[in-house]
Amino acid sequence: MHPSRQSNPPAPRRGFTLIELIFVLALLAIAAVFVVSSMGSFFRGRALNFEARRMLSLTHYAQSRAVSEGVPFLLWINPAESAYGLSAQSTFSDAENDFRPVRYVAEAGLTLETATGVVTPISEQDDERLGLPDETLAFIRFTPDGFFDDSSVSKISIRLNAETGLELVPMPNRLGYEIRPASHAN
Repeated sequence: MHPSRQSNPPAPRRGFTLIELIFVLALLAIAAVFVVSSMGSFFRGRALNFEARRMLSLTHYAQSRAVSEGVPFLLWINPAESAYGLSAQSTFSDAENDFRPVRYVAEAGLTLETATGVVTPISEQDDERLGLPDETLAFIRFTPDGFFDDSSVSKISIRLNAETGLELVPMPNRLGYEIRPASHAN
């Protein structure tokens, strides 16, 4: 036989040993722990962003309803319950007859804060109460011309923890509200 035509016996097929499989599974488990912890913070951040956008959307809706219905609307904020909502000012229309009131509760783990300094909920003519269900609630009052008045809160903070949060604040031109990163001082 010619040396170059010599056939080698086939190499035996070799699979993974049990120890190698256990080692690979352990590495996958360790990687999964890191992925799950980072994904948790990702979803909490998404909840914060969603809540801020939902509240901003509610300000646009309040402006639209105030203009279209010719009635002042109150976007109220209840920090104690982490709730907020929208209703027609009850002195202009009966609050029970507002067929489209809106109420939201913030996602678990999020807190709502309003700027300190409570403004007395009285109309711009100082002749009537604004008709809030709870006079201690903070609010933004949208007038029928689409603007918000000076009795409105100046800042609403939505916080995930002490370091992370977003604020809803009036735009510099005072035509609406905008979202910005929360400051650490209230």
